[in-house]
Order: sequence, then C-alpha cells, then structure tokens
Amino acid sequence: MKARVIVNPQANKGNCARRWPQIKAELEKNMGPLSPADVVMTNARGHASELAREAASNGCERIISVGGDGTLNEVLNGLIVDKRPIAPGIVLAQVPGGTSNELSRSFGHLPLADACRAAVSSRLRPMDVFRVEATAHSGQAATRYGFILAIAGAAATISSRAQRVPLLKRLGPLSYVIMTVITTFTYMPRSYRIAFDDEAATNQKLWSVLACSFDGGGEGLALAPGADSADGHFDIITVGDVGRWEGLTQIALKLADGSYLRNPKTMRRKASRLTIDAEHQVLANVDGEDFGKLPMQIEMLPFRVNVAVL
Repeated sequence: MKARVIVNPQANKGNCARRWPQIKAELEKNMGPLSPADVVMTNARGHASELAREAASNGCERIISVGGDGTLNEVLNGLIVDKRPIAPGIVLAQVPGGTSNELSRSFGHLPLADACRAAVSSRLRPMDVFRVEATAHSGQAATRYGFILAIAGAAATISSRAQRVPLLKRLGPLSYVIMTVITTFTYMPRSYRIAFDDEAATNQKLWSVLACSFDGGGEGLALAPGADSADGHFDIITVGDVGRWEGLTQIALKLADGSYLRNPKTMRRKASRLTIDAEHQVLANVDGEDFGKLPMQIEMLPFRVNVAVL
C-alpha cells in the first residue's frame, strides 16, 4: 500500500507540530519506518489540497491527514474536480491533531493509538461528500467541498468570530464559549428564503441553519444525533425566531448534548439539496471554516469517499 502522510504543523495552535514526534512513532508502529518521501508538511492555508493532488498523481492509494477537520477538508478538496473524484479508489484517514477532529470522534478513533491503527486498516467505511457554492467575502463566487456540515447564521458567526480574534484563538475551545455568549446576546434572527430539494422556496425568520452529514461538529457538539454520514442526505436543522435569552439558554447551551432540538422553534428534516438566501448579510461556514456569505447552495454528490476505520 502506497501511502502519503500530510501533516499540518499549525493545527491546534501549533500543538500538532509539538506532538508530531509522538504521532510519527505511533504511526511507525503500524506502518514501519516513514521515509522523508512518505511525509509532507503543509506551510500555508490550502497547501494540503496541493499535496493531496500530488499524492494522487503519484499513485498513492491512501492519504493520512494529521491535523484537524480543516486539514482533512483541504485534503478532500484537492481530490475533487468538477464534482468528480480524481482518484476514485483512494482511501482517507485522519489522525487527530486539530482543535476539532469530528471524523475521528465519530468513528471512535480519538485515542492516538486507535487512530494510527485505523490509518492502516483494511476495513473501509464510505463517507458522503457535498458541494457548496456561496459568495466569498471578496464578492466573487466560491466553491468548496465538505464532509461534515455547512452552516449559516448565528452558528457561522460564532465560529468566524472565535477564529478571527488572535487572542481568542489561543484560548482554544474556551474561545467558542466566550463567542457563543457574546453572539447570542447581539445576533438577531434574519429573514431567509430557503428551498429543500425540488420544493418551492419559503420565507422564514431564522437564527441559524445547519446542514449536517455527521452527527456532530466543532468541539464535540451533538448537532444532529443519529445522522448517517453515508445515507446520501443532510440532516437539516433550522433554528427559528428565538430571542436572546432563549437563544442562549435553550439553544446555544444545549448544543453539546443535542437537547436544543427539543425546542419547538427548532425543526429537523432530511434533504439532499438546499438553497438559502437572506435579505441581510449572513455568514456561511463549511466544515468549521469560514467560507463567505449567502446566498449558498448545498448539494450531496453522487459518490462517496472511503475512510479507513477499525
């Protein structure tokens, strides 16, 4: 098996670089000695996409992403062109080294030893992939592929603010707690126009929209409990016209265990396509990374990517 290990040393505020000797030693227990050609380090945003394309063109059968969900998202985006995989048989694996490691968490590979054993496992599990079109902050059209979730509204604003402020970024998960409180007390629901699959668009006043492929996201949040990451559909959650106090106590503070879904202003349904727009500027986010703003179109693609699991 020809494999390439792509490492993001900046993941988790540089902690991934500090842990790399330990991670490498654990990988070598399962893979044998890793040569310099087997391991490549990212050096800029988007670099993992380039490295993944190079690995595929060089005949690699497996790519092991060492970092968080953002790193794996970049790897995925390097392997898809015009809605088609450039190497259909390639297998992906994640060794958790980032702030958020949803794929590892969902598949039970958060412990380093388990993740490294899974990275070389012959057991595979299919994973849905989706395409997102939105408007970049520059005003240009932007396209991104994802595998965890696409969100808009308050949830995307919280993520964007937590990542944008350098001081907060150094606080790790605490930054999201701080920004959740601040945003909840300042963010007002917006008027959206939303369409599911081939249904007619409707106007709704919403606090946030989440299109989830996996059951969780971010710092272990249970956004869509029971969601199937290979059923070809999103679990789409809309959070309606909630006030500041209700948004904080009944939504934001209950994302961790999924109990926010019990709120009568929260709706959940299945769909494979979603189109959303808003009267005012609304931020969008894909797999935990700031992506731009609405309008946004999201669609499941007609293929899956294989992931190595235990």
